[in-house]
Amino acid sequence: MRVARCRCRWGPAFFGLKPEDREGILEQAFQLTYYMGLTYTETYNLPVAYREWFIRRLSKQLQGKGQEEGTRAAESNTAEVRALQGREREQVPARMRRFT
Repeated sequence: MRVARCRCRWGPAFFGLKPEDREGILEQAFQLTYYMGLTYTETYNLPVAYREWFIRRLSKQLQGKGQEEGTRAAESNTAEVRALQGREREQVPARMRRFT
């Protein structure tokens, strides 16, 4: 039995991600995990519009701080600053512990 092929003008039926899109998604995931402390799973599960908004807002924040100074938002999140703001923690969450 011969299978007939569809010769429609719409192109392929699959409209998913292309291999070249992977680099952009991974770059966004890296930036959100590095600067904002999100996990890869949280970043991946964010709706695209929200993920792009976070990236634009993060870019705006970093440009406002002045990259010539080398400052990042994570550096201002020290124990002293959190204590002054009343946001101190008894114990650091497991996913945020670093090995030294």
